[in-house]
Amino acid sequence: MVEGRVRYRLLGAVAAHLDGEPVRLGGPKQRAVLAALLLNANRVVSEDQLIGLVWDGEPPTSARGQLQVRIWELRKLLGRSAIVRRSPGYLIEVAPGQLDVQVFCDAVTAARVDLAEGRVDAGVARLRDALALWEGPVLGGVTEALQDRESRLLDERRLAAVEDLFDAELRAGRHADVIGELRRTAGEYPFRERLQAALMLALHRSGRTSEALAVYAETRRRFAEELGIEPGRELQELHVQVLQGDPPSGDAPMARPAQLPHDVRGFTGRHAELARLDDTGIWLITGAAGVGKTALAVHWARRARDRFPDGQLYVDLRGFDADHEPVPPAAALAQLLRALGQQRLPSDVDELAALYRTVLADRDVLVLLDNARDGDQVAPLLPPSGMVLVTSRHRLGDLVARAGARSLPLSVLPAADSRALLTGVLGVESSAALDELARLCGHLPLALRIAAANLGPQARIDDLVADLRADPLTGLTVDGADESLLTRAFDVSYAALAPGSRRLFRLLGLVPGADFTPRVAAALLDVPPAEAGRLLHGLAAAHLVEQHGPGRFRFHDLVRDYARTFGGEEGAWDRLVEFCLAAVDGVDRHFSRRPLRLPRDADPAFEVDFASSAEAVAWLEAEHDNLTAVLRHAAVDGPHPTAWYLADAIRSVFLHRGLRAEWLEVAIPVLEAARGVPRVEALMRQGIGAACVHLGRRDEAIRHLEAALLAHREADWPEGEAATANSLGIALLASGRFTEASDLFTRSLDAGTRTDRMMALNNLGFAERQSGRLDKALEHLTRALAISTEDGSQWGEAVARVNLGHVLRSCGDLAGARDHLMAACALHRHLGNRYGEASALTGLSLVATDSGDFADALSHAADALAVARSEENRETEVGALIALGNAESAAGHHRDAELHHRQAVTLARRWSSPWQLTEAETAHRTTTSIHT
Repeated sequence: MVEGRVRYRLLGAVAAHLDGEPVRLGGPKQRAVLAALLLNANRVVSEDQLIGLVWDGEPPTSARGQLQVRIWELRKLLGRSAIVRRSPGYLIEVAPGQLDVQVFCDAVTAARVDLAEGRVDAGVARLRDALALWEGPVLGGVTEALQDRESRLLDERRLAAVEDLFDAELRAGRHADVIGELRRTAGEYPFRERLQAALMLALHRSGRTSEALAVYAETRRRFAEELGIEPGRELQELHVQVLQGDPPSGDAPMARPAQLPHDVRGFTGRHAELARLDDTGIWLITGAAGVGKTALAVHWARRARDRFPDGQLYVDLRGFDADHEPVPPAAALAQLLRALGQQRLPSDVDELAALYRTVLADRDVLVLLDNARDGDQVAPLLPPSGMVLVTSRHRLGDLVARAGARSLPLSVLPAADSRALLTGVLGVESSAALDELARLCGHLPLALRIAAANLGPQARIDDLVADLRADPLTGLTVDGADESLLTRAFDVSYAALAPGSRRLFRLLGLVPGADFTPRVAAALLDVPPAEAGRLLHGLAAAHLVEQHGPGRFRFHDLVRDYARTFGGEEGAWDRLVEFCLAAVDGVDRHFSRRPLRLPRDADPAFEVDFASSAEAVAWLEAEHDNLTAVLRHAAVDGPHPTAWYLADAIRSVFLHRGLRAEWLEVAIPVLEAARGVPRVEALMRQGIGAACVHLGRRDEAIRHLEAALLAHREADWPEGEAATANSLGIALLASGRFTEASDLFTRSLDAGTRTDRMMALNNLGFAERQSGRLDKALEHLTRALAISTEDGSQWGEAVARVNLGHVLRSCGDLAGARDHLMAACALHRHLGNRYGEASALTGLSLVATDSGDFADALSHAADALAVARSEENRETEVGALIALGNAESAAGHHRDAELHHRQAVTLARRWSSPWQLTEAETAHRTTTSIHT
């Protein structure tokens, strides 16, 4: 592991420095992977997003494998903890001061606060320090795809800071000092009107009015010839004022309304959102109760108030006030007009709106409309010029369509910002207890501030943490209050829902998983998915759930606690479990494994069909955490037959997809609940044993599988006994006990179903190959392939073809081996079986090495290694390391080959795999002898 402090640079050539020394990052794609992660620092970036950013258009079929290799290489360079695996992708953890982009954004934010509060020289100094971080074109050395897609936003941030800098310099009276710098910058960006205006103003105030007018004339000509438009209103007005000899001096304060509420104490984070608001227009700041919508709007408005010389207006529209009706538009207009000095007001709402628009015509005002209920309440309050901030728990999509408003949805704070908020408000040092308090508050700003309010001088953080663990909603009641502010806020949002949405909200409280889909909602409601989807989108529009991905919704933790206070509805939980069972059955049909299952009567009303294997795999990838949550709940709270059926249903698909640790987590409590029910106990032990084999816990696996055999005999279930004999044989095979394993495979071959026979033949073929009896291996594997193709089992076919490929390679038939392995690789990819894909890629690498095609050999082995490591499959990883070392040795890269073969030996020894250890040691000895 690499130790030390890493600093990253994106504002120029992409670079990293470790303890002050440059890190050799490799080619454009590796730099692009690092840059893509850094652009989303401290946030998870999915593998699909990374592939899209690194490979524009059509990525190669090996893109995922290449990505994983590059992540692995970056970890070697930067430290294993620098980039962490976090489903569905990766996350790079960056501390304050490590990334130049973050340093730049923080400095610009601080500068704008200085300028807003009158500290002009301090603001100028910060802006110049921030701009000095830029060293040429951003994202240098990455792929064109990434640079084209991401550099514009960074360049826009720089230009906004440059414009702020020149405005501040003019405000400080340094007109003549900046003319040269301004003229050069305005020439580089001839269509930035703010720069042209600053240059005109600097020239005019320096006594060079004719040059200022010439700048306007040239700008107007350029706009007309190249864009076919006139310059904007501000530039035209400045031109008139220069002609009249009276440009705005920026020194005399203007009488203006200043109605903004106080800035929230210790405002923290939201840097990206604050930067977006710098772009003038109508902004809708939306989010759940307590997420900090008003705090963000007020904080930005206060620091930007100098941008609005005609004043700042504020109205609380009370759209979600439990004690008051929403403020009608007529009353809001009257309040706004009085603040603007209008005393004689009409009574008709249309006349009030007309007067409001007349008064504000061509005036630079900021209007903050807080807590809006709907678009009809807001529309009459929109001024004809200036800027508007609207906060609401609803999305107000009609304002986006009708008024061109832009949406700024808020979620909870990142963990680092939650910690900073608490330490800032409380004046204490960061600690593990404080982090736990933030987690229990769900990183929701209102909850964090309520928690801080409850921590007086005598209170202890540990005590409050204990209270919140016991009851989050009650624990977040301000001392002296009769009711939780959060509960009150949620009550108002819930009361505003239509009846159907309320019912769904209540039922979603039953879901134990992290998120849910329209299909889940449909099962709970017993309605078609389309109707459930509409209701879910309605809850999302009310910010009671969040849509965090296509078709995927989730609760904030505290909102989930609130939803669970309502209780369920008879039959809803049963419908949820029946849907889970049907969906897993649908996945299993695509895998074509036909596993042994507990007999049950499935409800045909809940049948789930997936259009393709890819869709089935995608569903399982997205849902496996939710499935385990449902199963855990059923195993603990019952009814137990439900838990048994669900555990049996997910057993096969979880093991097939490599979700072995997840399976064990739920199988153990189900096994405990199934004591005395032989068939259930046997199947659970069989699944636990199969998982333990692949996790390297072979003694434990053998113990469970032998107990499963006895339980199957007690239940008089020959098919179960045959299937378990196969699994026990695999455990013995992995331990190097080939004779005992072969006896069990033969026993399964004689007594089992066609699926059991196919599996037994595959396993016998593998055992015979390890023993050097290639003719017998070919015989068994050819029969296994015939059964799988006759039965339409793509999984069985893929397994047989991988084994046949390895056997034919050992026989010297490289062409035949390659054909089988290529077909197997395609089948495993189609089925989403990463473990099988890695095995096929390893075989292809060995065949390519034997054929002298070293480039393909290296590529296949690297892809296999990346897949094996991502799946944490040690058996496959050993094989991939051996294949990679063989390819490197054949290509003359002896030092690399020796390293990878040594890693294979170490891993095989730790994995306690006798036959793999023999292979790895043989390869290592061969490489070492060649190198020496």
